[in-house]
Amino acid sequence: MDLGFYQGGAEAVRLGEEFHHNGLAIACAQIGRVPRGMATAWPRIALAEVTLDLLRERGNDVRRHLVTDVVPFEEGPALLADLAARRRSTMTAVLAFDSA
Repeated sequence: MDLGFYQGGAEAVRLGEEFHHNGLAIACAQIGRVPRGMATAWPRIALAEVTLDLLRERGNDVRRHLVTDVVPFEEGPALLADLAARRRSTMTAVLAFDSA
């Protein structure tokens, strides 16, 4: 399951070799859209409602298994600099805002 966005391409991923030798299949998504053939069955409002239901029911699991970093908003620039310089390994980062 690919949830990444490859602005500069993904040559190092070597998908052709993996498809051929290991018979992989890829499922991926784009932000805010569903596959073309399902667009009438999943309008944006329905997709948003199902997503919110999932987060209400399994939000703690999502946080525990997918979010690797929660950092204060003020540390966001340092986080991005670390990621760009490959000094930090992060699957998903969330910027936290002070609620006060």
